[in-house]
Amino acid sequence: MGRLFWKLFFAFVAALAVAALLVALALSLIWPREGRGPRPQSVLMADTVEVLLREQGPPATVALLEIWRAQQVPLPLLVRPDGSEQFGRTVSAERLEGARVVSIEGAQWKVLAAARGDRPPSAAGVPLPPPPFLEVVALLIGALTFSAALAWYLSRPVRHLSQAFDALAGGDLGVRTAARIGRRRDEIADLGRGFDRMAARIEQLVDAQRRLLHDVSHELRSPLARMSAAIGLARQDPSRIEAMLERVERETARLDTLVGELLGLARLEHDAAHTLPQPVALDALLHDVAGDARFEAAARDVEVMLSTDGAGPVVKGQVELLRRTFDNVLRNAVKYAPAGSVVHIALGRADGRACVSISDGGCGVADGELERIFDPFFRGERSDGSHGAGLGLSIARRAVEAHGGDIRASNAEGGGLRVDIRLPAEG
Repeated sequence: MGRLFWKLFFAFVAALAVAALLVALALSLIWPREGRGPRPQSVLMADTVEVLLREQGPPATVALLEIWRAQQVPLPLLVRPDGSEQFGRTVSAERLEGARVVSIEGAQWKVLAAARGDRPPSAAGVPLPPPPFLEVVALLIGALTFSAALAWYLSRPVRHLSQAFDALAGGDLGVRTAARIGRRRDEIADLGRGFDRMAARIEQLVDAQRRLLHDVSHELRSPLARMSAAIGLARQDPSRIEAMLERVERETARLDTLVGELLGLARLEHDAAHTLPQPVALDALLHDVAGDARFEAAARDVEVMLSTDGAGPVVKGQVELLRRTFDNVLRNAVKYAPAGSVVHIALGRADGRACVSISDGGCGVADGELERIFDPFFRGERSDGSHGAGLGLSIARRAVEAHGGDIRASNAEGGGLRVDIRLPAEG
């Protein structure tokens, strides 16, 4: 048992003891003294014993007392001439002063009515301790049992939480407390469920960081290996130095792009945690993003069109994160849109959420890749071999989820890829 158990245990015992003392004190003050005498039933039984003793003698009286004794009722006290009580009960001299005296053949028998605190004599003939000894012992055992059970009930989930924290600190990210806490519905159980959410989130973040580190290592290894091969070929054949330098330059550009997008991803997570959200009008923001994208689209003979459904919705978030989200998705659409086609941007509102749809007229994406295109460094079958790091849509998904929204990709009915973004709208 831990320290918390013993603290709770002794606190409950002390509280119960104080409560019992206060109740006893209150009863002693409130209960009138005249109400503490024998009960009417006990007085009647004593009268019966006295009359029977005078008329029939001790044998008949003892027989009646034995019958009553078998019924487990408080018996009148019958004191024999030698001063002993018929059933071995202890009678104080003070009580004997008020006894009824019956003389039989010169011997004095005494009869006393059972007091309110008297208990039936033991069937085995063993004298029982005077009240309230047994009551106090029973109350003490009950108080100790109740205090131990309640202290155990309250300290048990705390002990489980302590063990879970130790396991988490030791690196076990899969530790959970729900199964051990059970179906409790109190603040301690809420604390356990909060711990489970925290542990699950930490495990998710650590796994994501591990996957990202693995993916980054893989992405860095390829251009570095090609650069090393180009340098080796240049040393073997000096006539190819110029071509190899161009190769090294291209790989350096790829590395620069990769590092830039990784910095953008890190900045996204930092800004989401440290920047206060503010109202953002999506129609104005999309108008600016579409205007920037038209310069790149014009070079590819692609048109960018923006359509809004009435007054544009307002969302609460970080302007730059949302700008980068829409810019990444729109640039990806322009990149894969065929020459002479149109990239459509639609802004609307449904079910209290702002809805942004961006679709291109390209070849679309295989159904098995619709979810994976949001993973870091993923390049699908429609990749054109460009030097992108494959982080644009991953950054967009993290930014949307940081704003409490969701992002989905699907193949449009008329061809091409469609990306739907839904964000909680203000008002």
